Amino acid sequence: MMERPYVMSVRKNKPEDLQLHLREERRKFGCVVRGGSLRERERHYSLDRDRHHRRFSAHIVARRESNFERSINAAIRRPSLAAVAERGSWGNRWEFLLSCVGLSVGIGNVWRFPYLAHKNGGGAFLIPYLIMLALAGKPMYFLELAIGQFGGVGPLVLWNCCPIAQGVGVAMVTVSLIVCIYYNVIMSYTIYYMFASISEVVPWSTCDPSWANMSTCYVRSMNLNSSISRNGSSELYINHLSKESASLQYWERRVLKLSSGIEELGTIKWDLALCLLCSWIVVVLCLVKGIKTSGKVVYFAATFPYLILFTLLITGLLQEGALKGVIYFIYPDWYKLLDIQVWQAAAGQMFFSLSVSMGGLIMYSSYNDFRNNVYRDALVVSIMDTVTSIISGIVTFSILGAMAHDLNMPIQNVVKDGPGLAFVAYPEALLRLPFPQLWSVLFFLMLFILGLDSEFALLENVLTSLSDEFAVLRNNKLTFCICTAIISYLIGLTCVTKGGNYVLTLMDVYGGGIAVLVIAIAECIFISWVYGLNRLCQDLKFMLGFVPGFYWRITWGFCAPVILSAIFIYSLVDFKPLTYEDYDYPDWADALGWCLSGLSIIQIPFWAVLSIFRQDAPTFKEKILKSCRSRESWGPSEPEIKREWLEQALLKKVKEESKNTPANYTECKLKKEAVAKLNQNDNNSKNQINGLLAKTNEENNESYPGHYFSV
Repeated sequence: MMERPYVMSVRKNKPEDLQLHLREERRKFGCVVRGGSLRERERHYSLDRDRHHRRFSAHIVARRESNFERSINAAIRRPSLAAVAERGSWGNRWEFLLSCVGLSVGIGNVWRFPYLAHKNGGGAFLIPYLIMLALAGKPMYFLELAIGQFGGVGPLVLWNCCPIAQGVGVAMVTVSLIVCIYYNVIMSYTIYYMFASISEVVPWSTCDPSWANMSTCYVRSMNLNSSISRNGSSELYINHLSKESASLQYWERRVLKLSSGIEELGTIKWDLALCLLCSWIVVVLCLVKGIKTSGKVVYFAATFPYLILFTLLITGLLQEGALKGVIYFIYPDWYKLLDIQVWQAAAGQMFFSLSVSMGGLIMYSSYNDFRNNVYRDALVVSIMDTVTSIISGIVTFSILGAMAHDLNMPIQNVVKDGPGLAFVAYPEALLRLPFPQLWSVLFFLMLFILGLDSEFALLENVLTSLSDEFAVLRNNKLTFCICTAIISYLIGLTCVTKGGNYVLTLMDVYGGGIAVLVIAIAECIFISWVYGLNRLCQDLKFMLGFVPGFYWRITWGFCAPVILSAIFIYSLVDFKPLTYEDYDYPDWADALGWCLSGLSIIQIPFWAVLSIFRQDAPTFKEKILKSCRSRESWGPSEPEIKREWLEQALLKKVKEESKNTPANYTECKLKKEAVAKLNQNDNNSKNQINGLLAKTNEENNESYPGHYFSV
């Protein structure tokens, strides 16, 4: 731990003052762990608040240091009030690691990644996905975890480091709230399928007249409504376009009772509304005590899906024709790499999978111990996320390969492209396994648990961010959590109407897609270019003990913002109205979607302008510059660590100025060495300090007559 410099008096013949004052300072700023008692800490500060602190009086240097010392004391007191409140903390580092795994490894890895790979040429999708992951995904993942751990606060208060970017934190919280509303609707679908699987025959294995259109419904395992003609080694599959699989009709006609468009929302489906209610109840129960509860839940929630995935992986690879599907998934279609749509899809999947720029990662890491090796955690979780996506892809394509082998048809035609893969292709694929009822229950339980981990982070991000800003909410966390869940449930009811799936798609594309991309660009620019890349690296060096390498600096400062900006500009130039399979959304629906995106995006310029005009400066330029400077409250949340951080900045500043004023460096060196001697708890420390002072005065007087430092 770094030695803290000491502020001394110029009065002579008072050797006891230095010893007593130094010991008093050590007691006053004793190390206090995050999440301690507010009453106890306030007592320590109130006892010494009005005591007079002696300071150096070495001409101009004394005045500058005196002002800086006052700012240190003020800066320490202010954030300590937020730090000492009962935010909670992880029980151990495994809870944090598994929570990050649960956040990043979600439903998107199981259904979104495979269907995008299927849509964009199989293996050709992997190459741009891995490139985007290396140049933007992993760097931003590490950046959010690191800065969240450094500040020890949620994404709202975090931007005290750069007040002009306060809107980025507000936008993150807004996006998290929007996403957690419709994300829980997806989880309600898994609950519906899970209970529907508990029957003698899984309902999507047959065409039931109560919900199916018997003239168009067929079961693919029967190989009906198709004809196959063979000519040598070639194979021709003729599929009647009017036919629909039983699993597709069960999804659209029984589960959703899908209307003809968003214009016809219809009535609420109360079976889905009940499933949505159950999902919210589970989420609230798991968050009833914040991360103290969710941190224990993740031991099961983050590990159980891997058990199911590996079971499905082994089962899928043992089926005949599975190798054909795996080869299609791995071997790239090189011409697809020239299609910009593939790269855009890869970037979208990267954000959706890693959950960056939504504030959840910042919130989770804010509960960490300040010295936790977050660099290691970021690498482990991001690698696990990639591996999980690839495993999910192999599972999916092995089953699709087996289906294509039995039906004698190309893999591209086995299932319909689109986000309905999890609720159309997977249920149909599960019919191929022995005891499909059991496997269906386990699979949809796995999907629910994957979504639950992500839902924890999204909702907890909203609760933590607002609680850090408003103390009254922190003191009534349970009530706040329940009220937020009730409001979100009522809004989510629009997604479980007969036209609700159109609303869900609209919220997903605009509320959680475009908005997140803009937030990511702003986040990179404000942290790397405004707060400063060098300053960020020095903060991470103070926290982790090393400066991030060239790869991290170049991706933070250049690659990530440039690549993401290019993708965003291209998405605007090549904008196409939203569609749902063959349905085209009306113009007013697209306008509503842009309003939903704007609800998050507008927070960035709004709070930037507000921050500028709040500054007390004579000119507009000075207002902008002042709004780009960190507030006094910015820094580590633990008082002792923050004092070290501030004093390190003081030492660096004075050392840089020592070339012009050599006495500055001598003075700081004196204070630093004096405290170092005292911290050794040596019985002879007082004599050593007095000897050090005498030696320093002798050396200093030879070069700078009149500059005496004594006790």
